Amino acid sequence: MKAKLFSIHWRDLFKGLILATITAALTFVIGELQSGNPITLKKIEVAALVAFLSYIIKNFLTNSKDEFVTPEPK
Repeated sequence: MKAKLFSIHWRDLFKGLILATITAALTFVIGELQSGNPITLKKIEVAALVAFLSYIIKNFLTNSKDEFVTPEPK
């Protein structure tokens, strides 16, 4: 069952955490592969937090039919 518009299920939080972890790992790998500026743990934490919040906000603004910023169907 999908969450209705302006609501979030625990499943959404778990998926957001997974997305944040993958984003942080990829940020670290890409940063290490680039020459020059080394990536810091702080940058990885910020990237993970931004990915997590983006996913949660997206789900909060999506209705149960997976339509973005659209009212719930009757």
